[in-house]
Amino acid sequence: MHTDSAAEPLDRAMPRRLGSLRLRLTLAVPLLTAAIVAAFEWSGGGHAVWLVLLLSAAQLLLIELWLLRPLRQLAAGCEAMESAPVPLTPGEAAPVAGLALELDRIGHAMRRARGSLWQQDQDARELRRELAQQRTLLEQAHAALEVNQRELASLARIDALTGLTNPRAFDETLRREFKRAQRQRGLLAVAVLDLDNFKQFNLAHGTAAGDAALQRVAALLNERFKRDTDVVARLGGEEFVALLPGFGMAEAQGVLESLRDELRELRLPDGVGSLTLSVGLAAASPAHPYLSAQALLQAADEALYIAKHAGRDRLSLAA
Repeated sequence: MHTDSAAEPLDRAMPRRLGSLRLRLTLAVPLLTAAIVAAFEWSGGGHAVWLVLLLSAAQLLLIELWLLRPLRQLAAGCEAMESAPVPLTPGEAAPVAGLALELDRIGHAMRRARGSLWQQDQDARELRRELAQQRTLLEQAHAALEVNQRELASLARIDALTGLTNPRAFDETLRREFKRAQRQRGLLAVAVLDLDNFKQFNLAHGTAAGDAALQRVAALLNERFKRDTDVVARLGGEEFVALLPGFGMAEAQGVLESLRDELRELRLPDGVGSLTLSVGLAAASPAHPYLSAQALLQAADEALYIAKHAGRDRLSLAA
């Protein structure tokens, strides 16, 4: 389908028009020269003036039609190219105005990205502060938990009423000290102590007075057996036990007799007389070994049974 050259893009029409103009110049000059020569030969020189004028007019017309009009169209096309936006081909640089617009868009996008990054940085800092606070709270909670665990462990090893070691903790200590005495061929004494007529004391004065009496006896035991290696425990009710590493039968007997005297001086009435103490004592030594820690404790308990049946308020030694 034929289209007008004016409708073509200027960047494609311009080279074609220049080529056409060069062709017209190439044809026009020889033709005008040939016409002038032919006119002189035909007139024989008589009508030369008129022929020159006629040929000059024809030459001007031809120049107008073939040269000036295409040149004016070419100039108009150039002006249009200068004023109109030029489409870009791949790899061609953008016009100054288009480049400025793109740079402005890029700058705006970078400012938005910078603002977003700043906000993210602020959020990250806030998150780090919150995490630090949570970590501090967690450490505090962990420390409090450890304290509670130690307290619970201590309570699991302590008698709630008297503050003395409870039976479970005493059994562990007895086994440990017994093995040590065996390895080192040392001495180890165990005394089982029981308050005489304590049930009658509770009936006469009430359980509150009985608990107070047990606490005073426990305090007396702590005062008497205060070496780092000594262990005093409450086995239950009004019965106590003392573990004395490094003590033989004679040393332990002297300390326990003094303890019985001190308890009488407390003058804890029971409605019949003062509270007294019966004691069973057993001691392990290289000369008198025991097969186990439980056997040593059982020997002291049997000695207490003998003291009770022998009239109470006395100390009995294991055989």
